[in-house]
Amino acid sequence: MTRFLDNLILVGALQGFVVGLLVVMNSRTTYAGRILGFLLLIMALACLKIYLMNTDALANPVGLLIDAFVPFMIIMPVGPLIYFYCRSETDRTFRIKANHRIHFFPVAIDLLQHVAAIVFALFVLVGWVHQNENRFGIWFDTYNQYADIPRWASMTTYLVFSFRHLSSYRQPGASADQAHNNHSWLREFLWVFLAFDLVWLCYLIPYVTPGWTDQLLATLDWYPLYLPLVLLIYWLGIRSLLLNRHELVRKKGSPLTLPPEQIAEASRLLQKAMEEDKLYQDPELSLPRLAGHLKISAKVLSVVIRQISGMSFTEYINHFRVEQIKMRLKSPDSKRFTITALAYQSGFNSQPTFQRAFKSLTGMTPSEFMVKNNDGLSKTD
Repeated sequence: MTRFLDNLILVGALQGFVVGLLVVMNSRTTYAGRILGFLLLIMALACLKIYLMNTDALANPVGLLIDAFVPFMIIMPVGPLIYFYCRSETDRTFRIKANHRIHFFPVAIDLLQHVAAIVFALFVLVGWVHQNENRFGIWFDTYNQYADIPRWASMTTYLVFSFRHLSSYRQPGASADQAHNNHSWLREFLWVFLAFDLVWLCYLIPYVTPGWTDQLLATLDWYPLYLPLVLLIYWLGIRSLLLNRHELVRKKGSPLTLPPEQIAEASRLLQKAMEEDKLYQDPELSLPRLAGHLKISAKVLSVVIRQISGMSFTEYINHFRVEQIKMRLKSPDSKRFTITALAYQSGFNSQPTFQRAFKSLTGMTPSEFMVKNNDGLSKTD
């Protein structure tokens, strides 16, 4: 039975590593999503440590060195990450900055025992301490045991901060439905972590009580704490993937809202580029290329074009090209060029594309337009 439970913990660790890395390394993941990813990685690392301990993988000399030098239990950042996740979900412009680093200074509690292990190993190597005549191993285990008290206190404190932050939450610029959904998710997120926090407290009290520690570990081992942690990893992993997917869909479906002054300025630059610079005559013109010329983002340019003309980028550019061709066809010197030549001069790079665009915008073919506007005079098409 214990082997089955250990395998559950291992699977939970693997789940946390896989989903955590996917979320953190995905370039399209939101900032809040990356914080969730780091939470998953921290919890997965702790589960891996318990699995290795329970399967005696750390009982050999190499395993003992790995356990001493590798900080599997990095728990102090969990509380701050929970709080900053709530901050970043309620304010999409929030970022962890230099002045927030103080929240992560207590990670020294997680690292102190490993630094001490490195120093102890150096003392052994130079002969200052005898390897077998010391109590360092006892100190190492005792320190790790009582370090759980500030770890639990930190997580509890930041959960309180997070609940207080959520109680005053109102996301600027969000619709009522979006704000409600976000608030509901954050409440669910915090209550699940609070439930785990209470489970941890119930385990922590006998664990740090002298005389109860060995009996607790001999009877229940770490399962009452780490099986709920595995469930938390599974739940958080699935939810983080779903949230990330939902966010991508929302971004694609939600139009970018621009202030009127930004639209006016971009519109002025765009009008100059079309009417004075005649950039539409460039057959290689693309949305990113035009945006680079105007020194604005392609997304902003697309929104501006849509708002001022109701057209897509391609329709907008073809509109100027067709208007130039119409003017050329009405001029007396139009007889010197074929319609196809005029199309290429105006920026079209193929005759079929020109024909489709012209008829779509004028309701007639170029030849029909020429006949109508030049008293029946036609050209070779």
